[in-house]
Amino acid sequence: MDLGSVAAIVLVGGGLGALAGALVHAVAVRLPADLDPLGAPVCTACGALFGAGGLVPFRRPACPRCGVPAHWAKVATEVAAAAIVIAALLLRGLTYWGVSGAIFSLLLLVILRIDWQHHLIYTATIVPGLAVALVAAALHSPGMLLSAGVAAVGAGLFFALLFGLAILLYRQRALGFGDILLAVLIGAMTGVGRVAPALFLGMVLAAAGGLLLMALGRRGRRDYIPYGAYLCAGTIVVLLVR
Repeated sequence: MDLGSVAAIVLVGGGLGALAGALVHAVAVRLPADLDPLGAPVCTACGALFGAGGLVPFRRPACPRCGVPAHWAKVATEVAAAAIVIAALLLRGLTYWGVSGAIFSLLLLVILRIDWQHHLIYTATIVPGLAVALVAAALHSPGMLLSAGVAAVGAGLFFALLFGLAILLYRQRALGFGDILLAVLIGAMTGVGRVAPALFLGMVLAAAGGLLLMALGRRGRRDYIPYGAYLCAGTIVVLLVR
């Protein structure tokens, strides 16, 4: 790939990714506020609507009601989304794997953002993602659809087993039901060949992140760790590079 092509991908892909990141931010602040996921972002301080200006990337506009700037996570999300699209196009090109990897990763970014901030995984973010993953697999080939279905069921059963074992052995939940649904979604997005690396990397990141937070005094041994966010991060890496 020549330098001109790389520059075009960075500019165009980065711009489209940043716009997608602004939409991801809007969903990530609207769902926890019990609003329809589609619409303009809202102020996390007072709940007022930002309007269309709140969707402009790389800006933290002041709330029209209380004057508080948009949450810093808005810009961070836009940067992450831009990086995802650029990486997908640079590593996979404008192919099925590049386009699907970018779209799936952006859908996972919504879940990652909400779970990290609010410790919640909404069914409203799982079901559309599952539909997109299965439709994409079906458009590719019957074999891909079968792979997505088998991986989805297998990942869901594996996490359901972990859920049950934690209750049986420790009398408490190590995972939430949302994590089981997320595993199903990850299986559908990755297929049989990539689901194990995606889940394994997510679990490693969760363990490392938990240990780091405890070492920094930010979490205790029994405090909640956003497990779903780490699973999403691990899957995004696998979708982009494997």
